[in-house]
Amino acid sequence: MNLSLHYNLDNRNAMKPHTLVKRSSSQVTDQAVEVIHERIQQGFYPVGSALPSQRELSAELGISRASLREALTRLAALGLLNIMAGKGAYVTAIESQPVEQWNIQFKISLKDFYQLRYILEGFSALLACEYISENDLVQLNTHFEQLESAIQQHNWQEAAENDFAFHRHIIDLSHNQSIIQSLKKQTEWMKQSQILPFVQPNLAYKTIQEHEQILQALIKRDGLMAEKAMRQHIIGAAQRAGVYFSSHS
Repeated sequence: MNLSLHYNLDNRNAMKPHTLVKRSSSQVTDQAVEVIHERIQQGFYPVGSALPSQRELSAELGISRASLREALTRLAALGLLNIMAGKGAYVTAIESQPVEQWNIQFKISLKDFYQLRYILEGFSALLACEYISENDLVQLNTHFEQLESAIQQHNWQEAAENDFAFHRHIIDLSHNQSIIQSLKKQTEWMKQSQILPFVQPNLAYKTIQEHEQILQALIKRDGLMAEKAMRQHIIGAAQRAGVYFSSHS
């Protein structure tokens, strides 16, 4: 066996079975992507190595082969895997292409910036419920509808612009000048972080669902629900760009 084409057997034996929580097929796939990505970053599956067979890996994770194939396809879309018909999936990079591009362009990690957004925008959504007016809701709904339309037309630049407008409005509604000014200084980073998740167009529908949940919470003026919905969206957007971090919630 050529060890350069297979992950280290000691690492393999050290790994415990990682049965995923039984949720919807979409959630199971999300979890599988995260677990495999984590193993790539930790060196269990080094660059140039082959992943275990689909039969072996699906059994180890306790998921269907269909869910595993979708997870592998997503990782390939992020530039982490090369799937070769009849030969298997080979690791091509430790970080996703969006992360590598971001790290080259900016001096802060993409993970750090998504975590900043997770904290500040989540709290902004909570505060916004104290100040939001009917006119604000009309404007937010307009941004949402334009975002949805742009995604359906696969116009990713326009989708990102409407995404930014939606988030910017909520941030302004926080009335917290420290948050507003902090994120205003990061406008370029924020806009860039909002277009990166569209690297996986087949998952863009999740962006629509997440924004709708945020909007519904704001309509109800439920601060805790709005905060939770916003944070779930930031985590989802980060994952679609190839970034994973614990929410501790």
